[in-house]
Amino acid sequence: MSGTPHLKLRRLSCRYVLTSRGWLRDQSIGIDETGRITDLIPGQPPWDGFIVIPGMPNAHSHAFQRALTGVGERVADAQSFWSWRSLMYRLAASIGPEEMELLATLACFDMLRSGFTSVAEFFYLHHGPDGRSGVAMAQAVVRAADRTGIRLRLVPVYYERGGFEEALDPVQKKRFAHATVEAFEDYVRALDGVPLGVGAHSIRAVSPSSLERVGAFAESLGEGLFHIHVAEQEREVEQSHRAYGVGPIRLLDQLGLVTPHLQAVHGTHADPEERRLLVERGANLVLCPITEAYLADGIFPAVEYLAQGGSWAVGTDANVAIDAISELRLLEYGQRLSSGRRSNLADRSGIGTRLWQGAALGGARAVGFPVGVIESGAYADLVMLEDPCLLTGGDPDLDLDAFLIGGSCATIARVYVGGTLRSGSGRSTDEAVLRTEAGHLMARLRERMVSRIGSG
Repeated sequence: MSGTPHLKLRRLSCRYVLTSRGWLRDQSIGIDETGRITDLIPGQPPWDGFIVIPGMPNAHSHAFQRALTGVGERVADAQSFWSWRSLMYRLAASIGPEEMELLATLACFDMLRSGFTSVAEFFYLHHGPDGRSGVAMAQAVVRAADRTGIRLRLVPVYYERGGFEEALDPVQKKRFAHATVEAFEDYVRALDGVPLGVGAHSIRAVSPSSLERVGAFAESLGEGLFHIHVAEQEREVEQSHRAYGVGPIRLLDQLGLVTPHLQAVHGTHADPEERRLLVERGANLVLCPITEAYLADGIFPAVEYLAQGGSWAVGTDANVAIDAISELRLLEYGQRLSSGRRSNLADRSGIGTRLWQGAALGGARAVGFPVGVIESGAYADLVMLEDPCLLTGGDPDLDLDAFLIGGSCATIARVYVGGTLRSGSGRSTDEAVLRTEAGHLMARLRERMVSRIGSG
């Protein structure tokens, strides 16, 4: 606290704290008025938290897709990513700023409740329902983040074509696309004051020349973060080889875009050489296990990638289910199903500690904030676990294993962002009213979607 005597210090006393040095017992976490951790010193009861772990950054989200949960599970022609995508376009066509804010608010509350304390919102629903350009849709997401208290990194995304040799779909053209890279840059600059990254949707939706320009623009902004979907679908990889002679990640490397600033989302069908490139270039891989299962994308070979020292994070992507620990559980279970072996991603501490820490560190890279760790200088984004039926009280590694295997949002007692209680017991909020309102909106949107499916 020396050097900043004008700041009022608060403290949280914790039985076990997961730090960059491992587990520390009986600790008091100092938090200043900026929401950053000042120190960790020995503490004593009464405990504010029993087991305290870093808040999880959500490295990839499309908040508006929350309304698609349950839609398209009955129709015979919704058997692939590509048919699901047409349903998503129908949803996107009907969302204005008010609906965007409500859906994003609901998604953010659910993120906080499940242990996500920051989010990189990969945002391409740029223009209004009438097609007019402006920042009203993006500002709706910003208001939702402000309302809930989650830490937001907005990632405006460039979108210029429907596919490698495809024109824009009418919804893509009306809601997602900018006429030029310059127009996109002007749009991003109009969001001055919002923490930003920059994205390109994918190599199928953006030409190589535009990818270079958008990547250079990303480098010119703040943290320099550049997010892009890569190798999510086998068809995309095949088309990339036909169009460019290489896979998506190799193409990005040829363009000079595989750098420590790259946030490569999915990578499901990247080949071994491309995965090695990500590791060697220091890029970050963003896995979204629930969405990748939901969309039948496939299973990423995480065992090999982690063994090579690859940096990684998790995101909620389509937001059909929002739960930080479930993302990690499915990551491990996918490896079990594909290998026939248990505990594929464990180390000596077990599996829960390794996966939570790994995803939190990689997630911090994706959102570009000093988060994902409990140490001096980082934001006090904290998750407190309390469940007498699940936690042992004596071995925090075992407790995190139990959290991974059998835990859920119910295991989380409280969630803090910047030292401010944002979810859990003691939190006074209008969340219940908002959830009811959002639930009615989602019901109307889903009913509309189902009726359109039937008439289509």
